[in-house]
Amino acid sequence: MEITLAKKSGILLIKSKFFLYRALTYFSFLLIPVWLQKATSLSMVAQCVLMLLYIAFMIGQWFLFGKELDHRLKIYYRVNSSIDRVVYRITTGMIFFILFFNVVNFLPPKWVNNIFWSTWVFLGLFYSWPTRGKIIQESVSSNFNEYRYLDSFEKTLLTLIALVFAISTPLMSTLNSIGALKLFYDHSQALSNVYWNFMTVNYYPFFKYSELMRLAWGLHFYVVGGGLFFITLYAFFRFFVSRRLAILGVFATISSWSFSKVLSFDLSHLLTMSHSLLMIWTVLWVVKSSSYRTGLFLGIVFLYGVILNIEVSLYVPALFLIIYNILLSEKTQWFKKRVLKYSSFGLASIVGYVLLSYDNISLKDAAGLDFVNIYLDVLGRKAFFYLHLIGVPLTFLKIFNSDLFYLRRLNIRVDRLKEMLIVTTVLILSSLMFDYRIFGRLSLMWYLALFSLVPLELIFQAISRLRSRRNMIYLVYILICLLDSHLEGRIKILFKLLS
Repeated sequence: MEITLAKKSGILLIKSKFFLYRALTYFSFLLIPVWLQKATSLSMVAQCVLMLLYIAFMIGQWFLFGKELDHRLKIYYRVNSSIDRVVYRITTGMIFFILFFNVVNFLPPKWVNNIFWSTWVFLGLFYSWPTRGKIIQESVSSNFNEYRYLDSFEKTLLTLIALVFAISTPLMSTLNSIGALKLFYDHSQALSNVYWNFMTVNYYPFFKYSELMRLAWGLHFYVVGGGLFFITLYAFFRFFVSRRLAILGVFATISSWSFSKVLSFDLSHLLTMSHSLLMIWTVLWVVKSSSYRTGLFLGIVFLYGVILNIEVSLYVPALFLIIYNILLSEKTQWFKKRVLKYSSFGLASIVGYVLLSYDNISLKDAAGLDFVNIYLDVLGRKAFFYLHLIGVPLTFLKIFNSDLFYLRRLNIRVDRLKEMLIVTTVLILSSLMFDYRIFGRLSLMWYLALFSLVPLELIFQAISRLRSRRNMIYLVYILICLLDSHLEGRIKILFKLLS
């Protein structure tokens, strides 16, 4: 009896220490909006730093919610990369908070404010007390296991990616009214009121402070939209190439001047156009996960796409049938029915949303996609992308004749390539018929980046034992990407923003 009590008191002490540490950290972040309201006279740099901390806090809450949902619904799955789990949990948490905040938005302003703060206080106490021992053992870094295996070149390149992402921050709006901000950040008016309601409640502490509100919305579109895009891009590349080349592909994409051009034209494109990448990665991940419970994620990603752009609803039935009948053809009928069951929440929500908003469906933007001109423009702004002229033939040779001697070293799963090409075909056809934002300029950039990595993957596999030569080739391509990144133009925009 005494030994049992000693163990209980010991674990209680450990839990109490963990609770104090987590609660202090959590509520310190929760006080940031209060500090910002009373510090509007701070410099733009200080305001940006505090707002970024607040956004990081929100992203952390989405991740924790997704993690808790995994535990409650007993969702166990296989991953291709540790980043897969990060992308999945952040996206899941964000989508459910979008739905929750839309319900809250129907209430009077006083109740919105009360529920907003009550929600975070409740979640703070809930997340801070470890309900299971595994929570104590885990840390934030444990979700980024791949980072510990990076060599010096890869760590340096990761630092460069973070630096380029920081200096690529676009100009923010100088408008004050909510209506004007919506038009500024979404010229094409693709985003639905569901997303704008989420934005309003998510940044409700700044609702009465126009300067803070426009800063919050601008940083949200760039940090959340861009950040989620690039970590999803890395997870997507990892299905086909090595970790080292996946990082290089991300750097090639973010250092392209076309990326900055997309931001200057319409910041909402980071959300609408990057959904195609999220959709393709989701399909690849759901098929690989070997768990029918990941159908829940598939359904809500479809729903998220419809919230961003209602024209997405036009291709959802066809894509879901392809996933069900073709991509999951090796699964049993029982497994596929369970996938349908778990996807039904998202699919039913799409039906309800479309019935309420069908008047917003318009095909007037279907002719806005000119692949030839976009292709030539993107290619002309990034020399690295010319490698796709070699990568595309190699990829199709790998698909149709993988037994060729010089392709045996190309360690790319043919079934993954076929799955990607099937989903991509659906998205491209939907762009041509329905809305150019489904698969636009940003989508074409990461597609070219992927095929540009294929010949490098073949070279690296062929000289896998020659580490010094691999490092030299790697360094050469880093410099090639860096030299045509137009850093001076990005820095000029950043200085104008902070001045």
